[in-house]
Amino acid sequence: MLMVMERVAIPSTVVPVSIRPLALPAEHGGWGFVLEPVALALLVAPSWAGLAIGIAVVAAFLARHPLRLAAGDWMRRRRFPRTIVCEQLVLIYTAAMIVAIAIATTLTSARILLPFAVAAPLGLAQFAWEVRKRGRALTPEILGAAAAGATAAAIALAGGRTMTLASTLWLLTMLRSIPTIVFVRAVLKRGHRSIAVALHIGAVVIALVLWQQHLGPLAAIVAMLLLLVRALIPPRTEPPRRVGIRELVYGTVTVLLIGVGWS
Repeated sequence: MLMVMERVAIPSTVVPVSIRPLALPAEHGGWGFVLEPVALALLVAPSWAGLAIGIAVVAAFLARHPLRLAAGDWMRRRRFPRTIVCEQLVLIYTAAMIVAIAIATTLTSARILLPFAVAAPLGLAQFAWEVRKRGRALTPEILGAAAAGATAAAIALAGGRTMTLASTLWLLTMLRSIPTIVFVRAVLKRGHRSIAVALHIGAVVIALVLWQQHLGPLAAIVAMLLLLVRALIPPRTEPPRRVGIRELVYGTVTVLLIGVGWS
């Protein structure tokens, strides 16, 4: 494993710092909620500018983890070997994000950044909760999922689609993510399954309305029904890792259904 050696206060003392857990967040749900809007929007409105936005969003997601760790150390007025590594990682990821955004706006216009401007307060609020080590609460998880949906809207605009379609994509990502958050919390004994089921039923109804108004595809209804059936099956007690991996599979199926159906 790649190691970085940083000196601490005591002379001749060397503390090894493992880069991988600092550079790659171990969050199956987080990866899903970040990548699903990217994949969905690129299926519906593919473009090079959209791909650049997707890269920028992934870089921002990667920067969030070391930034959170470093911010926690700053707030405690402490500086550890890992703090230096986290700061370096944040600089690398931020530079990649800025370059990708610059490419995307050069290929299109700054208009594609409007969804991110709208979602910024949500993302900042979630990050504030995370720095205080309360990121696993329901509110910040929902805020983060709602903010992540802005990616789909931005990629749609980059692909030359209308603001209406971009907003619909954003809404569909939230119909997938928010009920799923409540459902997963219920499976992990941190919430009520009845609320999760009710939210899934609401997602089906909204997808039906979008289809009736010619704003969304019929496949979106099928995808939301699939997620509803999944929520109705009595859950088993399973480790969080297995639950997260299974939700990645459901997310992939949902994205393919909606994206291909839209095409």
